[in-house]
Amino acid sequence: MLTSQATINNKKAFTLIELIIVMAVMTLFVTMAMPRFRDKLDLDLKRQARMLSGTIRFLYNQAAVKNKTYRLHYDLDKQTYWVESSAKHIRLSETTHSKSPWDKDEKPKSSFTEDKEFLKKPVELRKKIKFKDIKTEASSLPITSGAAYTHFFPHGYAEQTQIRLETEKGKIFTIVVQPLTGMAKVYDHDLKE
Repeated sequence: MLTSQATINNKKAFTLIELIIVMAVMTLFVTMAMPRFRDKLDLDLKRQARMLSGTIRFLYNQAAVKNKTYRLHYDLDKQTYWVESSAKHIRLSETTHSKSPWDKDEKPKSSFTEDKEFLKKPVELRKKIKFKDIKTEASSLPITSGAAYTHFFPHGYAEQTQIRLETEKGKIFTIVVQPLTGMAKVYDHDLKE
């Protein structure tokens, strides 16, 4: 009895066409997933910027409600920020942001203390995201290291501030604090002033 060659070699194997189809489907899935992996860092940057802008808006409202002066303290060296408050009336000046011009070795005594009512501990920026710089109305140049502050006053005024957050790949988001409304607008690009 004669049998065909196909029935004799009835081994389970993939044909070349089946392999090509499987490879094409896998390539399609990988090309669809790659932008999502690349965009994860941009999403983290956007999330961090929105979280910071929400904190700013909240502090603006709390300053009026609680009749206290608040400030958001940014540590650009450690890439963290936290809330501080003062029951005293504060006047915004260049020395509010830096060391006293008369005493270069000592830091002026601050009337602000850390306020853990809103943020229990300092918020650390996510990995691969950093403060590029912060410019306030009391600082003549953008601050790139050390400490920077945004003040919120009980009479409904916030210190005008521009915060630039940057990823390690150079993508920048800019947060601009409006003084009269306390709104913190997030821009998904670098705003140059």
